[in-house]
Amino acid sequence: MRRYTYGPVLSRRLGRSLGIDLVPYKTCTFDCVYCQLGRTTNKTVERREYLPVRSILREIEEFSWERIDYITLAGSGEPTLNSKIGGVIEGIK
Repeated sequence: MRRYTYGPVLSRRLGRSLGIDLVPYKTCTFDCVYCQLGRTTNKTVERREYLPVRSILREIEEFSWERIDYITLAGSGEPTLNSKIGGVIEGIK
């Protein structure tokens, strides 16, 4: 079962994009009325390691045999709240 990735999604602009979730569902700094997920349930400005980097990278490795054009750090919340986002980016490289 995949917990941190979604897709790959076909995009006219990007090609095949693999999405990565770096925070739990609806964890965000804002509560935007236009958000596709609805109201934010965990509104916070606290930066911390919300999800384990090693587990995220292991799940990304499952796609190493597929052609992925882009990796999108987005998903169900604000990805920059994860204090280990740099480690995820380094691991992806």
